[in-house]
Amino acid sequence: MLELNDVLQASERIRPYIVHTPLLRTPALDELIGCQVYIKPEMFQLTGSFKVRGASSRITLLTQQERERGVVTASSGNHAKAIAYTAKKMGIRATVVMPENPNPAKLAGIRKLGAEVLFKGTQTGERVALARQLVEEKGYTLIHSHADFHVLAGQGTIALEILEDEPDIDAIVVPVGGGGLISGVSTAARGLKPSVQIFGAEPANAPRYAKSLAAGEALTIETQFTVADGTRCNHADAGNFEIIRQRVDGLLNASEDRILEAVSLCVSEAKLVAEPSSVMGLAAALDGQLPVKPGEKVCFVLTGGNNDLALLEQAIHR
Repeated sequence: MLELNDVLQASERIRPYIVHTPLLRTPALDELIGCQVYIKPEMFQLTGSFKVRGASSRITLLTQQERERGVVTASSGNHAKAIAYTAKKMGIRATVVMPENPNPAKLAGIRKLGAEVLFKGTQTGERVALARQLVEEKGYTLIHSHADFHVLAGQGTIALEILEDEPDIDAIVVPVGGGGLISGVSTAARGLKPSVQIFGAEPANAPRYAKSLAAGEALTIETQFTVADGTRCNHADAGNFEIIRQRVDGLLNASEDRILEAVSLCVSEAKLVAEPSSVMGLAAALDGQLPVKPGEKVCFVLTGGNNDLALLEQAIHR
């Protein structure tokens, strides 16, 4: 299982490819959320999301032969953009498989970085199947968005930075899609500060890990549409499920209305432009689901800001 030392090693590898994003104290949100609010704005990364941490963690470990053959990934957007960015920096060919209904901003960013883009279905499993087919046919190395040990280690570096900047943080809240982020963050945070609480937030329309925890095993579930496009995943990864089961204090759910409200709130009160997938922790907290006290210091990880501008306008004008 992933451990703190794996995250510390990843932190050294990825240093040339990421920025240490600031930890922002945001008192304007305290009364609404019910605690001392801190925000980790990963939209400040060069690719607009946290995914560059995991992507660079994995790509820096490729052999020379693997670099020459190229890489492939399946992603709704942010992981694909991170792969495209890191691959371009290292002179590696990148192919990404996106859903047939992609976020336009994410698609444009990926193409701008020179990656080849293919489209397949709307569910993660369909995209991964095509990516695996390309591995067999082309010899590419598959870099999974949330089921790769070294990707998880890279994502966990967020927790290292949070606790470096504010060692007294009481809780960290992260969005949950495929589960890679919360697996990495919970591992690093628990390793550095065992008393810190870790909470995840899923879309109410796609609660794959909450249902899996209730069942005691990783499940594939029926999901409904969610505006949080980065979390449109219908299955729980078995490895991430086990880390969540052991190291996470609770999973919250974010309704579609609250997600859009949280996007708007970030603009109006925090002065940050965050995409829907990134605000699910705030959305759940607005519903009173987060079990924290007014004096506690709680960090909400905002995972990205690669917005569909039409959807952003809709959220702001609600």
